[in-house]
Amino acid sequence: MSAHHPLDPANAAELETAVAILRQAAGPDVKLHFKSGGLEEPPKKVLVPFLQAERAGKPIPAPNRWIFCMYYIKNTPRLFEAIVDVTDGKILHHKELPREFHAPVDRIEMNEAAQVALNDPTVKKEIERLQLGDNVVVVDPWDYGKDDPYEQRRLTQIFFYTRNPKNNSPDSNHYAFPLDFMCIVDLTEMKVIKIAHLPLGAEPVTTKHTGPRKVGNPVEPEYDHKLQSFIPRTTLKPLQVLQPEGTSFKVTGHLVEWEGWRFRLGWNWREGPVLHDVTFNGRETFYRLSLSEMFVPYGDPRDPLHRKGAFDLGNVGAGYTANDLKLGCDCLGVIKYFDGYVVNALGESVKKANAVCMHEVDAGIQWKHTNHRTGKAVVVRKRQLQLQTIITVANYEYIFYWILDQSGEIEFETRATGILSTSPVDPDCTDKIPFGTRVGNGVLAPYHQHIFNLRIDPAIDGHNNTISYVDSVSMPSDSRLNPYGTGYVTEETPIKKSGHFKTDPFANRIVKISNPSKINPVSLSPVAYKLVPISSQNLLARPDSWHAKRADFCHAPLWVTKYQDRELFPSGDYTNQSSGGHGIFSWVARNDDVENTDVVLWHSYTFTHNPRPEDFPIMPAESVRISLKPVGFNLYNPTMNVPPSNQDFNQSKPYDETLQVGADAKPADVGCCKL
Repeated sequence: MSAHHPLDPANAAELETAVAILRQAAGPDVKLHFKSGGLEEPPKKVLVPFLQAERAGKPIPAPNRWIFCMYYIKNTPRLFEAIVDVTDGKILHHKELPREFHAPVDRIEMNEAAQVALNDPTVKKEIERLQLGDNVVVVDPWDYGKDDPYEQRRLTQIFFYTRNPKNNSPDSNHYAFPLDFMCIVDLTEMKVIKIAHLPLGAEPVTTKHTGPRKVGNPVEPEYDHKLQSFIPRTTLKPLQVLQPEGTSFKVTGHLVEWEGWRFRLGWNWREGPVLHDVTFNGRETFYRLSLSEMFVPYGDPRDPLHRKGAFDLGNVGAGYTANDLKLGCDCLGVIKYFDGYVVNALGESVKKANAVCMHEVDAGIQWKHTNHRTGKAVVVRKRQLQLQTIITVANYEYIFYWILDQSGEIEFETRATGILSTSPVDPDCTDKIPFGTRVGNGVLAPYHQHIFNLRIDPAIDGHNNTISYVDSVSMPSDSRLNPYGTGYVTEETPIKKSGHFKTDPFANRIVKISNPSKINPVSLSPVAYKLVPISSQNLLARPDSWHAKRADFCHAPLWVTKYQDRELFPSGDYTNQSSGGHGIFSWVARNDDVENTDVVLWHSYTFTHNPRPEDFPIMPAESVRISLKPVGFNLYNPTMNVPPSNQDFNQSKPYDETLQVGADAKPADVGCCKL
C-alpha cells in the first residue's frame, strides 16, 4: 500500500484492505457485520521519536499503518475486535469479547430494526388503536441503556412519533407529535420483544392506554422554513467574509501550519477531529487533544424512560454522524475542507465529505494601548484559526470548534442545538411534571444533561510534565506585611497521585501543566500552560444508578492519570449497554505517581438542560469555551510582531444611512458617470 503519515486518518483503501483480510481469516461461509474501523495509532514510544526526527528535518522510517476494527458474526451475539497491519497485510490482534460488551449502533442496523418494528403485529395494533395510518408514523431508535445487570442481549428501544397531521410532510418536525408507546427490539433475532406505554401526565407508574390518540396543537411545531407559519424576515443584509489575497495558513496533506502553530489534523469514527503533535514557535505544547466522550442522561425517572442515557461518541461516533459541511452555511469565509472515511455494516468504506472545515476568523482586538500623553494609539486585531465539525445524533446537533490564536492560546468550544427529545403529555393535563417542561401542547421535554470530556495529553517542552491546581487566596492579616488587608497570593498544589479534584470558581482555580525541568528565565518558574476549566454540575443521577455506574468521568470535573497507550475513552472502549467498571475510575485506582512524568489531564463539563418553550421547535445554540493558555511558556507577549491594524489592510466601510433597513434609497452621486 502507498505510504501515509502515521497520524493521517484511515483512508478508503486501508479500510477495505483491513476488511478483506478479516473476511479471509473468517472464511467464505462466515458473514461479518462490521461496526467500526479506523486508524490504530502507533504506540507513543514508537511515535515520539518519529515525530521528533520529522520536526528536526532528519526523518526516520515510519511505523507501519494499523487499522482497528470491531465486528460481529452476523445474526449472532459474537463480537470481535481486531488490529490489522495494512502495511504488511497481517492481523496483529484478534479477540472475541465477553457478552457483556456491545459494539456501537449503526445506521443500517437501526433502519432494519425500525422496519421490524413497523411490521410487527403488536406495533400495528397500537397504531390502529391510535387511529393512525402507518405511513405517517416516524420511528426513532435509541441505544438501549441499562437497567438489569443480567441483561446481555443486544437491544434497541424505539420511540414512535407521527408527522404533522396538518401537512403530512416527510420533513415535518415529528418531535412535536410524540406517540404514547414504545417498543424494544432484539437486534440479534430482529424481533420486537416488548411493548411499553408511556406516561401522559405526572403519574409515577404508567397504566395501559386504551383510547385513540389525543392530538396536540403546538403553537409552532415546524422549524423548516418551507413548513413553518412564519414568513422569513427581510431585515438582514449580507455579511460576507472575504480574503482577496487568500488565507494565512498552509496545508500539506493533514499537516497544518499557521502563525507559529504546527499540528497534524487527525480524524476517526469515534472522536471526530483530533489535534496531534501541536507545536508553537517550534516548541512542543500538546501531544494529542480530543473530545473523548459525551454522555446525555435524561431525568425522567419513570419506566421505560429511565433508561434514556446515551454515550453519543462511544455508542454512535462523531465520525459516523459528521455533517457534510456546506460553503456559506456551516462555515463562512475562505474554507479548507477535510474528508474522512468510515466502515459501514457491510464492510464498505464510506466517505464523510467535508467532515471538518478550517478557516480564519477576525475575533476583535488582540491588544491595544493609547498613550494619553501623545494621543497615539496602537491596536492589533486578534486573528484565529478555527477547525469545526458538526455532528447530528438523532434529534441533537453538536458543533465543536478547535480555535488557535496568535498568542499561543487554544480554545475548545462546544455548542448544542437541534431538537429536543420529546415525550407525550395529555393535551388536557394541567398537572405539574417536576422533571420536564411543556414546550408545546401535547409535548413534554424532559430535563437532561449533556456531559462532555476533553482529553488533554500535554507535552510542555517535553513529555515529563506536572499537573497542579492554583488558587488565588487572600493573605492573612499581618501588621508588617499586610497591615491594610489588601494582599492576596496564589497557592499551588501539585497532583502527586492519579485521581480527581474539583473546580473552584470562588478561588479562581486554574489547572497548571508545567515542565519542572525547564525554567523560564523571566518568571523564574517552570514553563507551563494553564487550563481555564468550566465550573458546572456533575452528574445528577444518584450514585447507585446505572447512569452513575456507567459514566465514570461524570463524577468529577478534573482527572489526572499516568499515560498508557489505548487509554483514550474515560467510560471504556465499549459503552453501549455497558455495566461500568472499565473506565477512568479503574485507571486512577492504580494510584500511579503522576508528578514530573507522562500524564494525561481530563476535563469534564456539563450543560444541565432544563428546557424552555424558547427551545422549541428548534433550540438556539447553547455554547461554552474551554481555554488552554501559556503561563510562563514565553518570555513576552508572542503577538508583539503582529502588524498593527489599519484601514488600508482591513478595508472597512463607513455606515451609509441610505442603505439602512427601511430607508428610501437616494440616487448616488456618480460623478462623471452620471446618467
